[in-house]
Parts: sequence; structure tokens; C-alpha cells
Amino acid sequence: MARYRIGKFVIDESRCLISSQDYKQIVEPKVMDVLHTLYLNKGEVVSQEVIFAKVWPNATYNPSSVQRCIALLRKALQEDAKNPQFIITHPKRGYSLEKVTQEQSKKLKAQHLGLLFVLLVSFIAIAWQLVPKQQDTAHFTQLMPLTSSELNEANLSLSHSGKYLAFVRGNKGSQQIWIKELASEREVRLTEDAASYYALGWSTSDNAIAFVKSAEQKQHLNTISIDLSKFQPLEQATVSVFNDTVVTSHHIDWHADKLYYIEKDKLHNDTRLVSLNLESKQKAHLLAATQQDWLLVNALSKDGSKVAMGIEAGQNKYRIDVFELASKEIQTIAIIENGIQGLSWHPNNQALLISQRNQLVNLDLDGEQQLISFNNYQIIRDAQYTPDAEAILMELVNVDVDIVSQTRANPDKLTKLVDTSSIDFLPVFSPDSTKFVFESHRFGLKQLFLYDSGKQTRIFANPDNHELFGIVWSQDARLVYTASKDTLFKIDLNSGTYETIPHGNHSFYLREMYHNEDAILVSYRAEDGQTFHPAKFDLTSLTLTPFTGSRKRLSCYGMDLDEQDQIYFSNSNEVFRVNTRGDIETVWQAASNDIIGISVSNQQLAVTMEHADTINFQRIDLATAETESWQLTQPKQHMLINSAHDLKEFLYLTEPYRTRKLVKLQ
Repeated sequence: MARYRIGKFVIDESRCLISSQDYKQIVEPKVMDVLHTLYLNKGEVVSQEVIFAKVWPNATYNPSSVQRCIALLRKALQEDAKNPQFIITHPKRGYSLEKVTQEQSKKLKAQHLGLLFVLLVSFIAIAWQLVPKQQDTAHFTQLMPLTSSELNEANLSLSHSGKYLAFVRGNKGSQQIWIKELASEREVRLTEDAASYYALGWSTSDNAIAFVKSAEQKQHLNTISIDLSKFQPLEQATVSVFNDTVVTSHHIDWHADKLYYIEKDKLHNDTRLVSLNLESKQKAHLLAATQQDWLLVNALSKDGSKVAMGIEAGQNKYRIDVFELASKEIQTIAIIENGIQGLSWHPNNQALLISQRNQLVNLDLDGEQQLISFNNYQIIRDAQYTPDAEAILMELVNVDVDIVSQTRANPDKLTKLVDTSSIDFLPVFSPDSTKFVFESHRFGLKQLFLYDSGKQTRIFANPDNHELFGIVWSQDARLVYTASKDTLFKIDLNSGTYETIPHGNHSFYLREMYHNEDAILVSYRAEDGQTFHPAKFDLTSLTLTPFTGSRKRLSCYGMDLDEQDQIYFSNSNEVFRVNTRGDIETVWQAASNDIIGISVSNQQLAVTMEHADTINFQRIDLATAETESWQLTQPKQHMLINSAHDLKEFLYLTEPYRTRKLVKLQ
């Protein structure tokens, strides 16, 4: 790819890098493609349509994609959109990339020479005591395999010296823990018993590993010592057995005589950060999640002074906090979106590495984020720097989920409708239940497909790869809506085009289309992350009206609208209705916490409940309170995801099949 200069900036297209003497910025590949298109036509006006056709050749035209890339380019080139130096907007015509003229170059050079002496003197004065706050920007371009077996390899943990890699090999229930000497690639198995192992962590001196073993429905926290000179395992010991809690950490942090990890309470599902003293075997609760917070991942700093935590804090809202162990102070570093699949520290203790689905993000302690770009179409887990920060080790996961049909007339026959090597999920039936739309993550892209009469047709390419939140059909089945965090997408099935509808609300999840209004029923978690409501999104005014309740953690497990657009929703054991006064009232209660879905039609409430190996259905006449019950045997290792409106066909997702491998990015 090209390497060229724009003003003081050097453009390296192969690395998606824009840099100057004192500045470096990685941009997204599509952003670099837009710049490449403008550079090929520098000095000329290029329309948004032409740019889009060059950069997204097989997608439906969407000007917002171009506008977003232009905004990111201007930020990377450090220019003001109101007074641009390089990228000029020509209203209703497009954009042009202007060269810096010779006079401008001389002026800039004179300005730079004027500052050079001052900067040089300052540098000499402070260079001896200057410690970089953030690591030098590394350019990672080459992805190499570390996996040396056809079996799945996962749960990697790099020793502090960087010489050894611990990992789990095999499939769940029949795994073993191995270590690999990276220089020689020799390997040794540490464990004897086949089981499920996870949450590996090296001791400070690299002569032992802590890990969690799951077997016979129990969790054991164990340690195993290693003789690295002979490259063989030594003594194994059980540190703790979990009864009322489970370890949910991706890995265990080991510093001095303490282990740090996240555990979940089995009864209340509360999560907390804990430490376990290896000598006294005493456990200390360091921090408990509150309200809607859910602790996901943790990472102990290299000096053992603080713990970084990745926390789910709302719908598509994730918070990065740093907890000082001595002072107990907590600082929020950043709020991000699209999940956290791993968290680790940079070797300099001044930045964090976040694994996010199919991308890596470097986050410094001031909250500045930098995307680490590389070609990847799989899920990233538990990425971590090598001690010299010259490479990143990580786990790549390919997940395969298929869509299977079962009918009430012939419940013993299962028909696989959608079978690819990707995640196919969230099937939503059309109003007449003859077809459905589903989301599919193919080649790393989140797209929508229509399944009709045995054929799959892509209806939404999602060129910017937005995270999508739900699917609803219009009542006449001509339109399908989906949503990102701040935009609604209105897809016309007849023309194959779509319209973007930006809105100023916090993200919500699409549930049902209103019958008598141009509106959508959504589930909405308020910006404070503490309340979760059904709400109405008005497509005309683009306003969101939540229906609040006083119950703790009001959860919308199932939602529906009757023919009069009266709202029904449920948590795990109760069904509620929003009455004509706007109040929330209970209309039905289950004997246990088994409700997974509801539907309402013609004053008939249908409740779907999951229990053991069966799916139980209860139909309640809301006028007479008469009930009818029946059940289906749930296929093993399948999850019911949706039902036809007449409850004659049921769509399941197969158990995820994961292929895991270990890789090095350098």
C-alpha cells in the first residue's frame, strides 16, 4: 500500500497509521480507504456517492458512513472542521483533499524552526528524568499461530518472565493444563485428571500456577508447583472448594501470598472482587458490585498495587475502573461499548489492553483509547502483552450456532434451517409466521438475513458493523427495523434499501411493533444503569417514553402488545400489564422462576416457561381466567429462542460449537 505525506503528517496505509514527529494515530481500515480515495483525486471534488462506492462496493448507499470517516480523518489530521487545512467540504458536492501549498509549507517550516531551539533545550534539560506515560506505539502486522495441536487450546496465561505459556488443551470436561517454553516450543502436561480447567495464573516467581478445576458439579481452586529446570510438574494442592459461590474471572492474579479473582454468589448472582491468603486460607471481600453493575474481568497491575476491572454497567455499556488496594479508592478510567472479552496491563503499568470481540484497544490511565488494527474475523479473548511489549498473545475463538425448527404437530422431528460456520441467532417471525429475519455474524460482520421458503437472503449488510439491538417487523410485513446504540435502521424488503433514523436517546432493544401507532415497543435501561423499563419509541417524534416501576431490577424477560396496544411484560415469575392509567399491575404469577417469554392475542395470554428438559406452555383467558396447559420436550443442548405467533412452530439455537486457538500478534 501507499506511503505519502499530507502536510506534516506521514500516511502509512499498510499500518493504517497517520504520524508526525511528535504524534501517532492508528485509524480504522475504512477510514484509511476514504483517505486513499481522496488522495488519488487530490485537488478534485469527490462526491459522497463516489467515495461510498469505492470503499463499500457491495453495500447500500449510506452517506453517514462517509461523514463519520471524514470526521475521524479530520480528528486524526488534527484539523478543525470549521477551518480545515486539508479536507475541504463542498456543500452538496462532496469533499476534496487539498495539497499544502509551497507558501504554506515555508510558513509552517519557519514556525517549526522558531520552536526548535526551545524544544531542544527543554528536551536536554528533562530527558534524563522523563518517563513515558504511555508505551511507544507498536505496529502489529503479523499474526502467527502458537497452537500446536488440533485440539482446542484456550485460557492462556503468560509467565512474568515471558518465557513460558500456560494454557488449557481439549474440550470442556476432558481438558488438561499444559505449559509451553516459547523459545524451544517444548511442552509438558501439568495435570493428570481430565476435567474442565480455567482461570490460570502464574505466581510472581513463575514457579507455580493457580487454576480452577470443575468436576462433578464442584469447583476447586488449586495450585501446582513446577520445576522449570527439569520442566516437570511437582506438588499440587487444593486451596479452596466453592460451595455457595463460583469463580467467574478469566484468570487468577497471584501476587506474593495472595490470589485475586472475581466470584459470583450462586443464590443472588451478585459479583465481587476477592482476595485469598494462601497461608491462612482466609478470603477477603475487596469490592462488591452494586445495583446493575456486574464484574466481568479483572487484572492486577505488575507491581501488585491496583486492580483494573471490566464492569457491565447497562445495556451495551461497560466501565473500566481501577481499584487501589491500599487506599480502597476507585477511579473510572473509561466507559466503552460492545463488550469486554479480556483485560490486562501493559508492562509499564500505565495502560490497559482490552479485548473486544474482534478488536484490541489500548487504554491509558487518562482514558485515551487507541485501536490496535489487524485483520481479524474471530472473537478475541484475554489478549496480553509480552514483557517487552513487542508482541501480543491472545486466544481467537470461532463460534458456530445454528437455527433449528421444531413443530407442535411433529415434536420429535428437528429440522436445521440455518447451518453455517458462524453465529446465526435472534430469529424473529413475520406477522404471519411464514418466514423470519435473523442476525448472522459472518466474516466478522453483524448482518441481517431473511429466511423464506428454505432460502437465505441478506437484507442488511451493516457496512459500519454496528452492534445491533433487536429486530421487529411492520404489521404489513413490508418493513423490518433494527437498531444500533443511537440509530434506527428501516429496511424495505421489497426494494432492498434502508433508511437511517438517528435519535438522541440512550440505547434500547426493539421488541414489538405497535398496531395502531407509528411506534415500537422497546426495553430500555435508563442512563443511570439502575432501572430497566418497557418503553415506547415514537417513530414520528423520535421520543422515548419509559414505563417505570418500583420493583427492584425490573427485568423485561418477555414483552408483547395486544390489539389495542396495551403493554404486557414479564420478569422470571410474574406477568405485568401497563393499564390505561399508565400504572403497572400484575396479571399472572408463576409458581417458580421459569418464565422465558409471553405473547398476547384476542385476550389470550400465552406464557412460555422452561423447566428441566421441558418447555411448558400456559394459556390464560384474561376475561374468564380459564387456563390451558401443555408441554414439549426440549431438544438436548438446544435453547428455545422464538415461537410462531400461533405457537405451532418453535425455533431453537444449537449449543455453541467453539474452535479455539492461540496466536501471537507482532
